[in-house]
Amino acid sequence: MAVTNSLFWLGTFFILINSAVAQACWKNTTCSGPADTAFPGPWEANIFAPASRTVSPASILSIFGDSISKFPGTSQLSGNGSGLVFDFGIEVGGLITLDYTTTGSGSVGLAFTESKNWIGEWSDSSNGGFKGPDGAIYSAFNSSGTYSYTMPDLRLRGGFRYLTLFLVTNGTATVDIRDIKLEIGFQPTWSNLKAYQGYFHSSDELLNRIWYSGAYTLQTNAVPVNTGRQVPFVVTGWANNGTLGPGDTIIVDGAKRDRAVWPGIILPAQDTYGN
Repeated sequence: MAVTNSLFWLGTFFILINSAVAQACWKNTTCSGPADTAFPGPWEANIFAPASRTVSPASILSIFGDSISKFPGTSQLSGNGSGLVFDFGIEVGGLITLDYTTTGSGSVGLAFTESKNWIGEWSDSSNGGFKGPDGAIYSAFNSSGTYSYTMPDLRLRGGFRYLTLFLVTNGTATVDIRDIKLEIGFQPTWSNLKAYQGYFHSSDELLNRIWYSGAYTLQTNAVPVNTGRQVPFVVTGWANNGTLGPGDTIIVDGAKRDRAVWPGIILPAQDTYGN
């Protein structure tokens, strides 16, 4: 299919989200996106988006970034400062639910980054304050037992690939990670994130991957309207609870760092695609 047809898909991408679909979407958002792809074919192998809104990591790395195993696998934190990195394999964003068992007392820290170069106990910068890394959030446990922790909506992480879990304890506590689930927050009105209403396919595999990476980037930038970066910017940590506009979905300049509406970009896009 010619490149001009890819522009048709981009032009209809946001128009087609108005069709009714009675399935679960992001939290209480009404589903209005397509239920399935309009043009099945081999090009669907190039789609980065997962079909399910709930995903798990693909693999486990050491705190130094070395490969350990596929996920799920043996995942134990033992002693203060111990850590593991969980690689989702692609850019994702949303809210983590962490299930784990413990001995002793302490806290499990969660830190996020888009790049392997920045894995560790400090999340990469997204809060707009430009004061350094965003830090981490923590799930505390006060005794041996089984725990489940879900990130509060305020701490939604707009974009990351790597999740670092690390242990903070004054004693000899251990933590066994039982499960990690991420509820994806972008494209909130779509029940099937793979339900593309157009496609691009050529004899050049690199060009195909480039096109579909662009399409996926567009998806990650379509966010729930109540998950914008807080302004005034917070000094420490991050806060994604700003209201960006009406409706259910809005386009932001960056899924992670900016997470704000920039009219200088949106208006030319509207002129180009007729929206």
